[in-house]
Amino acid sequence: MITCPLSFASMSEANSCKSCGTVVKGLYCSACGEKVLTPDDHTLKHYLGALLNAFTFADSKLWNTLKAVVLRPGELSTAYMDGRRVKYMRPVAFFFLANFIYFAIPVFQTFNTTLEGHMHYMPYSTWANAQVEEQLARTGEPLEEFTARYAPASANNAKLMLVLMVFLLVLPMALFHLRKRTYFSAYVTAAFELMAFHVWVSTIALGTVFAVLVTVLGTMGRHLDQLHVDDYLSIPLILLHLWATIGIGRRFFGCTWPGSVWRAVAMLVGLQFALTSYRLLLFEVTLWQVG
Repeated sequence: MITCPLSFASMSEANSCKSCGTVVKGLYCSACGEKVLTPDDHTLKHYLGALLNAFTFADSKLWNTLKAVVLRPGELSTAYMDGRRVKYMRPVAFFFLANFIYFAIPVFQTFNTTLEGHMHYMPYSTWANAQVEEQLARTGEPLEEFTARYAPASANNAKLMLVLMVFLLVLPMALFHLRKRTYFSAYVTAAFELMAFHVWVSTIALGTVFAVLVTVLGTMGRHLDQLHVDDYLSIPLILLHLWATIGIGRRFFGCTWPGSVWRAVAMLVGLQFALTSYRLLLFEVTLWQVG
């Protein structure tokens, strides 16, 4: 009798899981989720499919998660905390995938702040000015040269430090939805979903649309002042933030419509707090790095 060099388990027989040793009946281990290999798992078609998923993100979980976060904010956090985790990506994984795209494409600089911005347009600008002047007095370096060194370091740090925004958003999220959820991890989950929404929609999608608009206007001889980009985007960003926070309040925290609306408006203050704190930390880290 000829035996096949690769032995595949019959789906009707009980076999031991290759990872944890649990007796398995069917395709998946009930203890750890390990899949029982079949001949199809070693075909060229299977590998090509896996390659397609890897390079195009053609995974139903991604599209399901993206649609839920954009069209039904709060659904992802609700499903995750309720234990319905097969259909969607984990909120943390979804955020870091967005962060990876944001990091990989240089055109997106939403969460970065120029040295000029720190020195002139922030609540802590007086203190920032003093720090920069002290740095320049100590080294004798002209402001222009220091700015040229500061800019690329700040752009990189802004993307590496983006996860801090999540934990800065947890504070107002927990404050304005106090006792709406039993576990503190629920507020962290909601903050990850909210920040993922802002990276995917407010940054990547809106940033792409704005970049196309700038290019089109440029071909028409009209140019937008790059120093006032925040002014151009402030209204759509506010509307997007209200859409996301109202949805999270309604679906995840179970607030009434009036309750979700006032909390969404209050979260505008929370977002401003998180952004200001994040920019201050960004300034301190970058100043230390280039100093």
